[in-house]
Amino acid sequence: MAVQDDVRRLSQMDSIFLGVTISTSPTLAISPITTWYKGRLQQANDGNWIFRSTSLDGTIVGTQLGPITNNWQSSETPATGVVVAIGIPLTGVTGLNFTLQQTLPQELTN
Repeated sequence: MAVQDDVRRLSQMDSIFLGVTISTSPTLAISPITTWYKGRLQQANDGNWIFRSTSLDGTIVGTQLGPITNNWQSSETPATGVVVAIGIPLTGVTGLNFTLQQTLPQELTN
């Protein structure tokens, strides 16, 4: 399926997960750090995509992801379900990656 189709499928689910990963230069030998949020994916009136986290205490964190571009890639496996990866290269670090995922990674659920 195309990325657009996978993003629309994720937006129709009751909840999904957003992983935000910061990875450094390999020469620094620091492992990537990922933070996970549970929430919903929505499309704004201007066509941009927004992830809105949900929590039991009413806290809301919104992440404006922007429009789908060529740096958005998607895949699907039985283990992970639909996954959309958004890579953003940054100066000084290897990159910042956002992952929209149907399920949490297995290592977090065991």
